[in-house]
Amino acid sequence: MPLERLLDLTESPVSPDQLYQHIVFPAPPEHRPYVYINMASTLDGKIVVGKPHGSAVGVGGPTDQQLFRRLQRTADAVIIGGGTLRAGPVIYPPNLPRYVVTRTGDLPLENRFFETTLEQTFVIAPKKLPADAQARLRSVATLLLCGEEEADLAEAFWRMRQEQKVRYLLCEGGGLLNDALLREGLADELFLTLAPKLKGGAHLPTSVGGIGFPPDFYLRAHLLSVYRDGDELYLRYRLEHTPVSWRAVE
Repeated sequence: MPLERLLDLTESPVSPDQLYQHIVFPAPPEHRPYVYINMASTLDGKIVVGKPHGSAVGVGGPTDQQLFRRLQRTADAVIIGGGTLRAGPVIYPPNLPRYVVTRTGDLPLENRFFETTLEQTFVIAPKKLPADAQARLRSVATLLLCGEEEADLAEAFWRMRQEQKVRYLLCEGGGLLNDALLREGLADELFLTLAPKLKGGAHLPTSVGGIGFPPDFYLRAHLLSVYRDGDELYLRYRLEHTPVSWRAVE
């Protein structure tokens, strides 16, 4: 079944196999990669449909899974939060560099996320991380110590851009990492699959969690495209940059 084009200011695909196939991003800034978030949620904003700390499996449909893989192919690297890694197996193409952000170092090293070379796998953590935790992480990944008490994402992204030559970075959540990126002005776009499901439950995570913004502030997003496959919608937004000094990282 062809996708129905509701709005597209950037390209004109006509089928699921073509959507985001030839996507073009603006040039990245000099001091960090161009960052785009990709998430799937229910109509009421939930990013898991099982247990609170479960994975996103089951939220989006088959076309959503295709788009996840397609956006991975457009990236120089991918980044996730520690909670996303703890939720279950995280599998990426072997040649795709991957980063995980952690405050505590509590990561499941047996996860398939780490089944590649040290040069392809990175852990971003604060300098306060205990020496034994640092040694444990260095056994499976390249450790980037950025920030004192919390992981400094701006510093990590600068190093990513300068040292690893990452120009385009895909973020796949979770909500705490997304929150930190948005508040620090480090996210440029949002791809959001809106699944035709309702879940409910205040205990379940949403696409953006953490501290959030002050009561009198919200971050503006500008719609670039909308596609429909059956009852599922695929949205693309360009995000405004409004750095705020708070942060919360998984």
